[in-house]
Amino acid sequence: MKPFEVVLVGQPNAGKSTIFNVLSDIKTHVSNFSGTSVDIAHSNIAVNGRTFHIIDLPGVYSLNPGDEAEKVTYGYLSDQPIDLIINVVDASMLSRSLELTVELMEFGLPMIIALNMMDEAERKGVKLYPEKLEKLLNIPVIPTSALYGKGVKELCEASLKCIIDAKFTSTRMEYTSHIEKSIGKLEKCFKDFTISRNGSSRFYAIKAIENPEMVPADIMDCIKDDLEPIRAQIQDLHHKDTHETISYERHHLAMKLMEETSHFIDRKTIPLRERIDRYFLHPIIGYFPLLAFFLIFFGIIYFTGIVLEDLAGIILDKIPPLYESLKVTYPFWWHTLDGMYLGLDGAVGIVLPFFLPLIFLTAIFEDTGYLARIAFLTDGFMHKIGLHGKSVVPFILGFGCTVPALYSVRIIENKRERNLTALLLPFVPCSARTSVILALAAGFTGPFGALFIYIFIALVIGATGKIMSLFMGKPSGLILEIPDLKVPSLKVSFTKTWYKIKDFLKFALPFLIVGSILMAWLEYAAVNNFIDQLLSPFVKTFLGLNEKLGSTLVYGFFRKELVLVMAQNAFQVSNIVDFPLTVNQILVFIVFVSLYFPCFSTFIVMWKEFRWKIVVMSSVLSIGVAALAAVGVRFLLGLF
Repeated sequence: MKPFEVVLVGQPNAGKSTIFNVLSDIKTHVSNFSGTSVDIAHSNIAVNGRTFHIIDLPGVYSLNPGDEAEKVTYGYLSDQPIDLIINVVDASMLSRSLELTVELMEFGLPMIIALNMMDEAERKGVKLYPEKLEKLLNIPVIPTSALYGKGVKELCEASLKCIIDAKFTSTRMEYTSHIEKSIGKLEKCFKDFTISRNGSSRFYAIKAIENPEMVPADIMDCIKDDLEPIRAQIQDLHHKDTHETISYERHHLAMKLMEETSHFIDRKTIPLRERIDRYFLHPIIGYFPLLAFFLIFFGIIYFTGIVLEDLAGIILDKIPPLYESLKVTYPFWWHTLDGMYLGLDGAVGIVLPFFLPLIFLTAIFEDTGYLARIAFLTDGFMHKIGLHGKSVVPFILGFGCTVPALYSVRIIENKRERNLTALLLPFVPCSARTSVILALAAGFTGPFGALFIYIFIALVIGATGKIMSLFMGKPSGLILEIPDLKVPSLKVSFTKTWYKIKDFLKFALPFLIVGSILMAWLEYAAVNNFIDQLLSPFVKTFLGLNEKLGSTLVYGFFRKELVLVMAQNAFQVSNIVDFPLTVNQILVFIVFVSLYFPCFSTFIVMWKEFRWKIVVMSSVLSIGVAALAAVGVRFLLGLF
């Protein structure tokens, strides 16, 4: 039996992805920041013996395609077969959320409302009456608090009933009389045409007035004689363009619904979260918790990683003696087994100890809403390097992985900022490079060496962005929504961590082991020596490093974790501290590894998202900047 197609539609931060996570076995990316769920997530679930194919569409404020998220959502709604829309409404911001609800009602597809974040509304002193809203709209309204799983079962049952009943006769939300008369006239025109997409004739009649670009061109040619006088009359009477007039009308309807279905309860005290938020967003004081956030964030990762690395080493160190006897009698098999061991040791003993706390802490902070506050506070600084605060979000996601960070660049509306952010993102140390930085710092320099590297990389990103922005014009302004601070769900954080660990073990671990075996075979065949000699002028003379690191840097392009594994293999040592490198050489090596192109996956995603010109520019830029920065560090360390 064919599944029912059910889509989740709502404004950013209304809780769509949280509802999706509660419903499905496939966990989508959830973060408390406007616009981060750009990709479409979907999953099948069973409801009373029937199958729902649930689609989580990107958060939008309206169906007028402006940014990338709105284009994706409107495109899906208009072109795909849909049995039901679940409109996720933020109960704590009812009037604003209902503006999209009114527009979805005009669209004309069967719909149900998930009145989410009821707990947040109560905390803000808002008393809601869902039954009144349901009666006024003639649409099922189900109160939910998705973060705690409340009301989700009732939402599923009501959705199934709504689909099976196949009755959708929502209340007609009428505009000012003269506008309504014009809509009615155009609506009659649309009924004479067959529109090859979803959406009611009323929806397209309103869009013809509000945003004619959304109406199919062949129909526009037939109605333009009727439409032009209507648009001119509305502009005459309201002294505003028609887009603003319709938006105002929709806003008025939403406000009226809010006033009839809720009221405010006087609060005698300011809630603790609001008092804390005054300090987080303060233009001076706010930088102290921001600094503390980064120190705690990387401090926990560093020290937890060292402990986990030591624990893993106790077990892994017992493996090499098991095959040591093959080194003389069967050298090929010894190289194979040793390559397999070094790959396992690099992944489980070096990368995973730092990767695990990184993704867990990232999952927690994503849910708090603090990322938006970081964007707000850093907007002024970002302008100095040619960007704005919204670019901070991809940069922070880049600490986890550059690939999803590149996808998140879509939330930036301006093409200039999108391209510049994409070009700078490969310089942000992802979890793989963070593992390399912290592992080498733990072995040679201590935490202050790692701190030096991060500060230096930040300066490099700033200087590169400033120089590039001189050739790309001035940045645009920032329009940013600040969501409420929230207590993160440990259950959700653990779940997201588990799924990322599974992905690492499923995809990265085999790649690291196979790559390490190939490296061992190449070493057995003495191919690495050829690569090392070829790159020796650059590695040994230019960077001042051991020439055996040449082939290591080549393999590091495929995955940065391979750098440590291959360096171990190249130097024939089992512990990082045994690398035949000085502290100065280690710092130069870390700088170059951290700044040259992240990995093959990043290369592919950047090609897909930005095409070949940006990929070529990024590749040349990253290698050039990495080389200059490494030489600069070598020179500075030589002075001191």
